[in-house]
Amino acid sequence: MANGVDPAARKFGAEVRRQREHAGLSQTKLANLIPASQASISDLELGKTRCKKGMAERIDAVLNSEGRIIATWEVQYDVYEAPEWYRKLPALEPRATEIQQYHPLLVPGLLQTRDYMRASIRAGSRTMSQAAVDAKIKERTERQELLKRDDPPFFSVVLDETVMYRRLGSTDTMREQLEHLERVSTESHVQIQIIPADTWDHPGLDHAFMLLKVPDAGTFLYLETGSFGGVLVERQIIDEHISRMGDLRGFALPPDQSRALIRKAQGEVE
Repeated sequence: MANGVDPAARKFGAEVRRQREHAGLSQTKLANLIPASQASISDLELGKTRCKKGMAERIDAVLNSEGRIIATWEVQYDVYEAPEWYRKLPALEPRATEIQQYHPLLVPGLLQTRDYMRASIRAGSRTMSQAAVDAKIKERTERQELLKRDDPPFFSVVLDETVMYRRLGSTDTMREQLEHLERVSTESHVQIQIIPADTWDHPGLDHAFMLLKVPDAGTFLYLETGSFGGVLVERQIIDEHISRMGDLRGFALPPDQSRALIRKAQGEVE
């Protein structure tokens, strides 16, 4: 490394500068749109600082570079690193006695099979390196161990019916995933409820979320929207999502009827 500049950071910074100039933006304008400081954008373009994945994705979106900046980031930094905001979740999950999760698009990570993991990761980022995909699968698989403990948390999940029909990977991938959902739904510490696709005025159209109840610490909210998210502790926001989870359960079918819907979806995989 010459003059304290990382070659990978220098190459990534050069691409950011090229895309910024192509978009006709100054460093200050780009910084305001991110948002960030002008000095941080300057250091990034000069290769003085290593850009994190979340920042690369924000820059890509602001400059409308159609994934070029993200692809450059992944070429230069081949190994996946969980973003700072995500690292707090694995620290909270093992301490939780109750986890409630809602997802409108995918089977949650704690209930995914490995092939479904791989397919969902690939669908979300087609330019991701194989090393990065493998690292994410390893991380997600390790998180699942908490449901196999002698004292697992109670895991309550609400899913949209469309999740079961959103094809990922192969037919075998979907069939295996649905069979796994049905199997784990019979376990005493797991509850799965499905909201029918024809539900009117669905209260959960904006984002997925997770509520974690931790003894002597209270309830935490985990949000994940694209490249952004994190563990939140603000009482008002948490209360809003606790109320929303109650509404979602009210729209969902009871566990036994939800299990029947999962079986029905298995028979329709082609």
